[in-house]
Amino acid sequence: MRFNLLLVSSVLLLAGCMGSHNRPLQLISGAGPTYPPQAQTDRIEGEVVVRYDVTREGRVVNARIDSAQPPGVFDEAALATVRSWKYNPQIRDGEPQAVQNILSTVRFRLSGSNQYDGY
Repeated sequence: MRFNLLLVSSVLLLAGCMGSHNRPLQLISGAGPTYPPQAQTDRIEGEVVVRYDVTREGRVVNARIDSAQPPGVFDEAALATVRSWKYNPQIRDGEPQAVQNILSTVRFRLSGSNQYDGY
């Protein structure tokens, strides 16, 4: 009887820990930015801030330009980059959550290391 009570207590403790499990949004895959050929020919560098949402399934939706420098040069390349990303969704209390209004900066540099900041 004592063993069963200990086993039941352990199971309840584990269930409680699993129910309150939390994890932040985690980027798991996606393409890096592709430099637009004309911008590369013209030796233009820049960056684009993209605002987007991530679904409970980890897909990027509603990607839109928040700001761009210079405007219009890298917008489509930045949007394509962010739309290719896949995430492990945010977990709150054991449940996957959608996340809205994420901002990521996609940088375009001629030095060979295009990159992004953010999630």
